[in-house]
Amino acid sequence: MQTAVKNPPCSTPSFPHALRLVALIFYALLYSVSVVTAQPYSKESGLSVSYNSRIVDFWNRHGQRRDFTGLGGVRIAAMAFPRSDSSAGIVISIGYGESYIKYREVIYDLWNAGFQIYILDHRGQGFSDRLVLPDTKQQYDPSAIKRAHDLGYVEQFGDYVEDLKTFVDETAKPANRRLFLVGYSMGGAIGSLYLETYSSDFSGAVFTAPMHQPDLSPIPNMACWLFRFGAPKNYVWGRGPFALSKDFDPDRSSTSSRVRYEIIKRDEFIRHPETQLGGPSFNWVYESCLAANRSVRNAEKIRTNVLIIQAGDDRLVKASGQRKFCTLLNAARPGACRLIRLDGAKHELLIERDEYRQVVLDEMIDFFELQTKRAP
Repeated sequence: MQTAVKNPPCSTPSFPHALRLVALIFYALLYSVSVVTAQPYSKESGLSVSYNSRIVDFWNRHGQRRDFTGLGGVRIAAMAFPRSDSSAGIVISIGYGESYIKYREVIYDLWNAGFQIYILDHRGQGFSDRLVLPDTKQQYDPSAIKRAHDLGYVEQFGDYVEDLKTFVDETAKPANRRLFLVGYSMGGAIGSLYLETYSSDFSGAVFTAPMHQPDLSPIPNMACWLFRFGAPKNYVWGRGPFALSKDFDPDRSSTSSRVRYEIIKRDEFIRHPETQLGGPSFNWVYESCLAANRSVRNAEKIRTNVLIIQAGDDRLVKASGQRKFCTLLNAARPGACRLIRLDGAKHELLIERDEYRQVVLDEMIDFFELQTKRAP
């Protein structure tokens, strides 16, 4: 019987073996460091440097203008960020008064997560055509021009939905096997109404702080008719042209991230004054009030699974509308809607502090991956 000979406990490995051992230890340490220091998303720390060096550079290299003609001949500004290695796309429906330039960091993160991205500036805001012109007698008055340019106006809220449908059909659908929808605030109401009519276009939707019930205090949400007392193309009570404080006010701001407020929200609007939008018109508030109520009332018509991420410290929309939306959708199709509440987070979840924003992005991507697995 042959007995295996074992090396003595304190024997020294051969020189080649020692080199291999050192190399294995080195690569193990390198891997562990890379895991610890990995940054899956853009972070607040160093954003003042990385925003221009990485994010804006990414935008300039990968972004493509995809403007199109919306309902009634209105020019709608839009962008696409294709990937040759992906057939899954995300369409982003933005909030009131925004432009796609505010979403540079979000698009950078979602694109790097493996998705093609599509985003549009809704009619009457951002780089899209404005819908109100100054009176002919005031067309050379700078203050009159600004008042008209900065007025938030829409003829009918459904116009937003039809513009989005055109964008999806002409730009996003042809390049993707699977599409997902992301809607923020007003964009969440637009997205909800879209799904109630065109559910089959998307495999899943995530709404962050959706405008299912705007906070119109002290006016009740069912009293939309009160806004018919004002002239449709006048600013609603107490509102006027665009004015953005240069100083971050944590009490009044709808994000608690100072750095994101300053770089993404304030500075982008200063660099691109043509995207500035002021207060809403009486007609915009009236139409939005009706649309928000309708988006909740008809939630049961949606055939797409929905994730709602609710901001716990939201002062612009009410949580009750989001809860009712989810309840009605689940009553029609159990498990179709899931609601997550982030206590302490403010309305602008996608430019919030890292502790909130990372949760939003993680939940969003996990949700889309789950819908992909469930699909036939």
